[in-house]
Amino acid sequence: MFSNVSIKPSSKLVRAATAVLLTVAAVSASVSAAPIDNLKDGLTGKIEFASQSTPNLFMYARLNKTKDVAVTVQGELLMPKNVAAGAKVPALVLSHGSSGLSPYAYEVWATKMNAAGVAVFVFDSFKARGVSETAQDQSLVSPASQVADALNALKLVATHPQIDASRIYNIGFSRGGSTAFYTAWPMYQAPINTNGAKFAGHIPVYPGSCNIRYRADDGVKATAPMFFAMADRGREDWQDNVVCERYIKELVAAGNDIVIKEYKGTHHGWDGRAPFFYYNNANTSKQCDMELQMTNTQGSGVGRNAKDIKNNTEIKSLEDWDKAVKHCMTHSRARVGGDRSASDELVADVLKFIGHK
Repeated sequence: MFSNVSIKPSSKLVRAATAVLLTVAAVSASVSAAPIDNLKDGLTGKIEFASQSTPNLFMYARLNKTKDVAVTVQGELLMPKNVAAGAKVPALVLSHGSSGLSPYAYEVWATKMNAAGVAVFVFDSFKARGVSETAQDQSLVSPASQVADALNALKLVATHPQIDASRIYNIGFSRGGSTAFYTAWPMYQAPINTNGAKFAGHIPVYPGSCNIRYRADDGVKATAPMFFAMADRGREDWQDNVVCERYIKELVAAGNDIVIKEYKGTHHGWDGRAPFFYYNNANTSKQCDMELQMTNTQGSGVGRNAKDIKNNTEIKSLEDWDKAVKHCMTHSRARVGGDRSASDELVADVLKFIGHK
């Protein structure tokens, strides 16, 4: 919108006007007059629902709402055709990655899942917050905000008369894969009142939550099974599969129901239809190996057992944790590319996981 405007550094008036316009644009993207709070009348198509922005997972888990901001999130419910009267179908709540809500959410997931008799609810966590993508700066939208969106979406979708509320699954991709993982844990579920609705399963696809682990598994188990779908370890530039597998083995040993599958020959984003390309200046955590056990008590600092495993150091404060995260996060040239055959394989595996062949 400002591509043809030249702003001189000395022009305070122009800079101020530009700042106001940008602020108005961001606010207008996050405000809606009438978010929907239930779908009992069978509404489908474009839907807006209420959610919240929270600065970080620490404040979110500790129910610290002092800096929360209410937002209205835009979504779309896509139903299978010709659902029999009185019948109920399973559903996927889809959490997008750091490039935002891509066409593949519709072209691949909604199309194929609807054809198989599964509803899909897609929503845009970034537009609601005035952001287009976070691939070059993952701090622009907090993971906590996307977790809140997914749980608020669950609450809404569970009210639809043609959806089986006991068979709603959270699937997520890359950064959204982290969301699909976090929503499995009671500590991250607690801040959102879902009126009793629970995800029946969680499907993190090439997730970004393994190298920096905000663990919530101390003495508790995930509330539903999980299926991790990973890119080829030799072609994955956004995360470290070895670290992810180590983490999952620990969770399985503690009694959690988790299956992991590596799709050989694939790159990050293989489920889409994009040709192979390099994403320049990608902000990734592949060089990190950090974890802590989250606590849900306000004022409890960085939590328990915070450590940088790669550098064999203990982390004692939130400030030191933030510094360590910023230090290990890198900007690099990362590979991305669709693979039609592997995409079809993943769709079939997801249908098998949700028991809907």
